[in-house]
Amino acid sequence: MLRYSLKILLIVLLTVTYVGCGSTEDPDADNTNTVNVDPGNVDPGNVDPGNVDPGNVDPGNVDPGNDDPGNDDPGNDDPGNDDPGNDDPGNIDPGNDDPPGELLMGSQSRDESPDVDEEGFAQFSADNRDFAFSMLGTLQEEEGDDENLFLSPHSISLALAMTYAGSKENTRDQMAEALHFLLDDDELHPAFNKLDQELATRADFEPQDSDDVAFDLDIVNQTWGHHSFPFLDDYLELLAMHYGAGMYSVDFVNDYEEIRQGINKWVEDQTNERIEDLLPEQSLTEYTRFVLVNAIYFFGSWQTTFSEILTTDADFTRIDDSTTTIPMMRHEEPINTGYYAEDGTVAVTLPYVGGDVSMLAMMPADEDTDFLQWEADFGRQQFDAAVAGLTTMTGYVFFPKFEDEGDFDLRSPFEALGMEDAFESSLADFTGMYDDSQGDNLYISDIFHKSFISVDEEGTEAAAATAVVAGDDSAPMIDFEVRFHRPFYYVIYDHPTDTILFLGRMVDPS
Repeated sequence: MLRYSLKILLIVLLTVTYVGCGSTEDPDADNTNTVNVDPGNVDPGNVDPGNVDPGNVDPGNVDPGNDDPGNDDPGNDDPGNDDPGNDDPGNIDPGNDDPPGELLMGSQSRDESPDVDEEGFAQFSADNRDFAFSMLGTLQEEEGDDENLFLSPHSISLALAMTYAGSKENTRDQMAEALHFLLDDDELHPAFNKLDQELATRADFEPQDSDDVAFDLDIVNQTWGHHSFPFLDDYLELLAMHYGAGMYSVDFVNDYEEIRQGINKWVEDQTNERIEDLLPEQSLTEYTRFVLVNAIYFFGSWQTTFSEILTTDADFTRIDDSTTTIPMMRHEEPINTGYYAEDGTVAVTLPYVGGDVSMLAMMPADEDTDFLQWEADFGRQQFDAAVAGLTTMTGYVFFPKFEDEGDFDLRSPFEALGMEDAFESSLADFTGMYDDSQGDNLYISDIFHKSFISVDEEGTEAAAATAVVAGDDSAPMIDFEVRFHRPFYYVIYDHPTDTILFLGRMVDPS
């Protein structure tokens, strides 16, 4: 009779996905029938993610003659050695900027030219926008009407897509419904790959002169797996081919706390130190087997900066009609920008340098309109109509200067969206990730998402996103004036791919 053990999958979104394991067996017990993901093997041409010797379960011993992972010899480079001077990749040295563990790469390289037709990609983009507003609405119901919200739906979708790739049966169906994944696998994963590579080109923007602030958009996927867990080659190859993600081999059984700290340090480095402590204490245990992280860093400059000397205190009316005083920004001269005012919504764009990415801000067109009723009726189709209806016009935009951050455990929101089996050890089916012949059962323990945004005269900085500002001067006739002095939605949006990178709900900038 097979031994029954539960392994935990953790999804971290900046997004983190955490896969873990509750177990009825000794977590230190070794299974000699599993595929050993030995970090000592770093041959990129080796399809086997680990050492072909099934008897070797040493996750980090770089001495080929030393098979003892727990040797207390201070000269031993093994990860079981607590010597802080140990340079072994399994050792989480606080002064080391490298991710914890030893990077394993399969034989498959990234598909640089994914085959995705135009119609399929348009459907994919629309599905992702559907998910964005679905998740925002679910979070708003959980957090309450008076709470600001800021998240990166793109980061969440991307991290969960990598997890979805290993799901099967009812778990898969529920994830597809919650995430709005309507495409088949042979289209979905190449579409994510195409989008990722398209967004990567945004960083190719070069300032016209040295005084301009550059534009940057970095999206990074990374995974950490327990060294002796039987991950399937096919799954690891899919991650490498479509998501550019390798796997760092680590020892969760003995080093889970050090690994947690190492992953958090890596996340800080990827987000310019704007996201700290993504994985909270006790989020990893000796039963964790897989952690998946997606990080987004966005840095841009407004095409037209706001004038710092014109920023003044102004009233902002909250949902309950009370007011608060906030710093309100404005441009020195009228700007030429996208403007929309139809179907009860007013929207403007605030482009970043390069022109492909902008902030879109929208709110009820009539000040007397109930914001809660407006947002109840505002979804993906209304958003798409606003984007399609943008017309270049000239006017003034008054916009709050603010900072906001989000810190969410997304398990409950996903369960509310119908994704339930993935979190239940007895129901989850992620056997597309690993060999389950030994009775292992992987399930999602938690999904963490943190975000940060700062908007000022020069631009926008966010954790999972950063943006900074530039300038323009024009002064023709005025077509509009929009003051965002009451609750509004705002989106950091990539126009060529119709992708919502970040989505926010601002009801109190103070």
